[in-house]
Amino acid sequence: MNGRPARNDTTLSWWLNRVGVVRRARSRLWRGLLSVLLLVCLFTTPTRAQDVERSIVRVGVLAHRGWDEGEAQWSQLATYLQAALSGHVVRFVPVTLTSAGPLINAGGLDFLITNPGHYIDLADRYPMSVLATRKRTLPDGAHTLQFGSAVLVRADSGLSTLADLRGARVGAVAPQAFGGFQLAWFEARAQGVDLFDDPADLAFYGFPQDAIVADVLKGKLDAGVVRSGLLERLVAEGAVPRDTLRALNANVTYTHPEAVSTRLYPEWPFLALAGTDPAMRDAVALALLQSAASDLPDPWGAPVSYHDARTLVSAFSNRAGNAADADVTGTALSVWLSAGMAVTVAALAGALVLLRGRRGRPAPGPKSAKDQTGVPLTRRETQVLSQIGAGKSTKEIAATLGISPKTVEFHRANLLRKFEARSSAQLIARAGEQFTGSEIET
Repeated sequence: MNGRPARNDTTLSWWLNRVGVVRRARSRLWRGLLSVLLLVCLFTTPTRAQDVERSIVRVGVLAHRGWDEGEAQWSQLATYLQAALSGHVVRFVPVTLTSAGPLINAGGLDFLITNPGHYIDLADRYPMSVLATRKRTLPDGAHTLQFGSAVLVRADSGLSTLADLRGARVGAVAPQAFGGFQLAWFEARAQGVDLFDDPADLAFYGFPQDAIVADVLKGKLDAGVVRSGLLERLVAEGAVPRDTLRALNANVTYTHPEAVSTRLYPEWPFLALAGTDPAMRDAVALALLQSAASDLPDPWGAPVSYHDARTLVSAFSNRAGNAADADVTGTALSVWLSAGMAVTVAALAGALVLLRGRRGRPAPGPKSAKDQTGVPLTRRETQVLSQIGAGKSTKEIAATLGISPKTVEFHRANLLRKFEARSSAQLIARAGEQFTGSEIET
């Protein structure tokens, strides 16, 4: 009786002791494991995050049909580059004609795929190099390194040449769109028509270009400017019935299988931006040049000369500057007067006349509008700027000028960008500042 409890007590104590040892051992083990995991998290997680960030390759793509279509078009190239650049993450980023510059300036792109005119415009501000030129696949399976613009009209339209665009309702992408406007402007100018001045209305739609084709088909536009190849693609997709649309000036070339209204220019370049890692740039260039052996629908070849495109862009820029010289003066004056600057301008003019009289020098003639503002504006931009200065809304401006509200907003965005303004009030103020500032310097 006395021994049994003692044995039970001893046994119980022994087991309790064993349990305590095991628990303490397990506790030490878990603490050790947690410490190791903590050290791993502290010393490896940021490094891995940084490595992943460094491995991302960002390729900007001008999505001229909208990103839904663009994503499908460029996804195969993204997959191809991803396979060729092991250890890196390839991301394609949609850009527009106006958003590409700020993205480049912010360091948000390593490479860019865009049209030749956009490339030339950007290259004047951001250093970049051409790695390759696209070899676009034609409907017959052949490849081309060239493209043009198609000025589309309905098959039953009475328009037959680019000269017939005088007095017509014309739609295009944007003034800075190479295939979506500038090529057609250059070709029409050779036939005595300025697409800025001579059509009854010029509406800029922005992207996607499909909307321009749709409005030509509906009769809302007499003619629409798009890049060559789009009509054939829309017909193949069933979006446009066959033989319902045709291209003006179709006899410009007999060797290109697509509908085209202008001479041909080099296809899109694949660009490496300054600051891109040289090893990455070389790897991408090599992958592009080897793409002919791949299953890509549009492989890439050695870069071609963009001299002809640069000549056209230069001519267009000169025209834009001359248009600003001719048209901005009266319109800008009405804007500044409507902004409450009449007294300031008059006072400055009087002070300048008095100052010149004291110096014994005759007052020179008025400076050109380009010198006054420092910002070249198109005729339509000056009209919209005048209406904004008068305090009119988008709908009121659209009704006054006979254009769509979307076109008004497009021009308003361009004006804000050109004057680096964030609001209409700041736009008017900065326009006035540039006017008075240039006059003071006279």
